[in-house]
Amino acid sequence: MDAVTKDLISELRKTRQELQNKLDSSQSSVSYYIQAELNDVDAALKKLETGKYGHCEISGELLPASLLAMIPTLKSIDDISRLDQYYRKSLH
Repeated sequence: MDAVTKDLISELRKTRQELQNKLDSSQSSVSYYIQAELNDVDAALKKLETGKYGHCEISGELLPASLLAMIPTLKSIDDISRLDQYYRKSLH
């Protein structure tokens, strides 16, 4: 296992713990979203363990490494096409 993968696993584990702590202490309307993000982190960790990390769940193609570096829980090329929904839009 290379250093980049070790760092990614470490970061995902920290994120999982933070999300779990927030979920345990929260009974708010955002709990659903916290749980969904926690599920995505768990799925990414499982893919790292099985050697399937970085591949589109639909086509099997490799996902762009630059996007995985920013969003390590990406699952598919379809996810990439929906990213613009989350960008802040200009007022012009």
